Amino acid sequence: MTAYLLTVHLLNLLAPAVALAALMAVLAPRLPGWRGVRPAVPSWQARFAWGLLLNVAVIVAGLLMGSPGKIQTYAAMLMASGLAHFLMLRGWRR
Repeated sequence: MTAYLLTVHLLNLLAPAVALAALMAVLAPRLPGWRGVRPAVPSWQARFAWGLLLNVAVIVAGLLMGSPGKIQTYAAMLMASGLAHFLMLRGWRR
């Protein structure tokens, strides 16, 4: 495998993690039930970084367990990202 193909494979593996982290960091505080809540992590860049780190960890765990790119890996990534943003937005105080 050439370096180019390896780079393309890695980018395609991590693309869902980046997209979900970006969407959750920007859109989660703007959902109707979350307006007016002071987040524990105020900047969207920090929420993006934490979400991306967590999403990549879930994808790597799915890769090690033998199910990269399968629906259960994406479901676990969505649940982990949702829980992380719930905690970062102090969801228990709503």
